[in-house]
Amino acid sequence: MRRLPGVLLALAVLGLAACANGTGSAAGSAAPRGSPAGEPSDAPAPAPATSSARPPADPTAVLVQFGRQGGIMGVNDQLTVREDGGYTVTRTRPAVHKSGTLRAADLAELRTVLQQSNFANLPKVQPAKGADLFTYQVIYGGDQILAVDGGIDERLKPVIGTLSGLMAKYSG
Repeated sequence: MRRLPGVLLALAVLGLAACANGTGSAAGSAAPRGSPAGEPSDAPAPAPATSSARPPADPTAVLVQFGRQGGIMGVNDQLTVREDGGYTVTRTRPAVHKSGTLRAADLAELRTVLQQSNFANLPKVQPAKGADLFTYQVIYGGDQILAVDGGIDERLKPVIGTLSGLMAKYSG
């Protein structure tokens, strides 16, 4: 009978050792298996989480979409810019369908203007009244803004100016 507690203790230690060295673990458990909560363990510590404002972008993901419709000529222009700087321009007047890659400086300027605009907090609809006005659609970071000439928020004007400039520069 004196050996029974020793045998049970040895089995318990072996059982805990087997659990601690196992490859499977429950996701999200507070303490590693075989180690009471709060006690040190031989298991490696999880990697620290990075605290970046944006997760690494998929280079083929869309950075921004821009549309411009209306005016005296009744234009319908579209510009899509991807995270990697790739772009597609489609215009109806004159008819253009072109793809390519923005210059690095142009992409950097676009990113800066978008970030400085505080886009997510801008009014989503910016109306105005009048004839032959341009209507703009900008989609960035999951937010969409519709704006009309004469009603554009001051913080959105540099975004529209930059995107319109890129449209002109890269559609020719």
